[in-house]
Amino acid sequence: MISYVKLLIYSCVFCIVFCFALGVGASFILYVKSGYFLIPVGQIKRAIAFGCIAGTAITLATIVFNIIDRFKNRKSPPSNPD
Repeated sequence: MISYVKLLIYSCVFCIVFCFALGVGASFILYVKSGYFLIPVGQIKRAIAFGCIAGTAITLATIVFNIIDRFKNRKSPPSNPD
């Protein structure tokens, strides 16, 4: 259980940083075009919200796939492998 909590925290932090980096990249393109560097507060809030949503989705997908693997491992092998 603790490993899933760690995964949730790591994936949320990674997705937040990634979304923020995309926003900074877009702001840099705006800087090259117009000459001013702007990171709006809404963009930071959006990066946090979308990062948390994406991190939660990654963790839930991992949990579901692990549960599926556990059920597949419980199945008995065929009695006649030929």
